[in-house]
Amino acid sequence: MPDPRRSVPLPACAAAACAAALVLAPTAAHAYIDPGTGSFVIQGIIAAVVGAGVALKMFWGRITGALGGKRRRTDDDDDA
Repeated sequence: MPDPRRSVPLPACAAAACAAALVLAPTAAHAYIDPGTGSFVIQGIIAAVVGAGVALKMFWGRITGALGGKRRRTDDDDDA
């Protein structure tokens, strides 16, 4: 007796999943990679390294404070 809560039978779901997997499966792509692609990848790597360095520099006080290092004394008086 089929489960009344299930609207689609399990074999139909399995068949649909197999069909989707076959349609979406990658095949060999005999494609040409342009020589500029290498420089684009290198630029992306350099940008990621520089971005991580800037983020580290911006949050260095918070990082050292969280790890138990010396905290910088902050001036709460904004009038000066």
